[in-house]
Amino acid sequence: MKLRILTETDCRAVLDMSDAVDIQGEAFTLLASGRSVDGLRSFATSDEPPGVAIFNPCFLRNGGGYGIKVVSDFYRNGERGVPRMSALVALFNGETGAPHTVMEAGYLTDLRTGAGTGLAARYLARRDSRVLAVIGAGRVAANQVEALASVLDLTSVLISSRTRERGEALIKRLLAVGGRVPKDIRYVESAADAVGAADVVVAATTSHKPVVEGRWLKPGTFVASVGAYEPTSREVDSETIRRASRRVIDSRKDCLPHAGDLVIPSQEGLISLDGVPEIADLVGGRAEGRKSDNEITFYKSIGVPIQDLVTAQHIERRARERGIGVTFDIGGDHD
Repeated sequence: MKLRILTETDCRAVLDMSDAVDIQGEAFTLLASGRSVDGLRSFATSDEPPGVAIFNPCFLRNGGGYGIKVVSDFYRNGERGVPRMSALVALFNGETGAPHTVMEAGYLTDLRTGAGTGLAARYLARRDSRVLAVIGAGRVAANQVEALASVLDLTSVLISSRTRERGEALIKRLLAVGGRVPKDIRYVESAADAVGAADVVVAATTSHKPVVEGRWLKPGTFVASVGAYEPTSREVDSETIRRASRRVIDSRKDCLPHAGDLVIPSQEGLISLDGVPEIADLVGGRAEGRKSDNEITFYKSIGVPIQDLVTAQHIERRARERGIGVTFDIGGDHD
């Protein structure tokens, strides 16, 4: 039995952010069609050192293959000089169950997280959006900028974060990306000032309290919340949700029970969660995206396993076609 190993460098060589946006459309369409089945997402926690391992399985019906992503999030890794998060994806044959590929999945996660917002922006952002405000300065914030720059003609990016040091580190990283990422990237001390000047606003934080307030938003803004993923945590306040005439989510099953950005306003009686469309509904033409240049639109994403599986399958197929990666005979062929 052969097993292909793909490094981060291998994955980068075969798939970029622009292609990843289209792939998310495919993933969400599979989700909406019922052709994908998510296994039970589970967590194993460690008190010392503090951290969590997250297991996200998913498979496609009719022998389409299956996989699992394992994410390690160890909170003190910065003190050790290593990344806080790491991840692997293992892919298996959908007909026999045999494993055939293992790949580094930090880059894959960056791609699918950013590209999901990029896909939403195609339907929910104004075509003439030029200024992006990002609240947060971590890895997720970086992939959001790259993705949105791939689908919009951005001219400026405004960064606001807990500390100037983290914000300036993100700016340095983004300036090295090149491509469609604009050169005008600035740190803004006040989140209110950044949000008020933006056409597109992304909250990419671990905050439990709102970092974006609806009163700051100008008409026509597209807002995306991609950080908070607990029913008691949120990145945008209730006024943001009230002002948004179009609210879209990545998955009813995964998002609605966990997205405090929507759960809390619903509990307050401000909105109803009935009939909130998934991004797949927009892709498939079953729901409308932006209707006017003046309306405020909102997208909430916590990430769903089908994104990981489909993105990984595309990476694997391209790697095989190009002969990229290292293959080992791991045995296990005996009856």
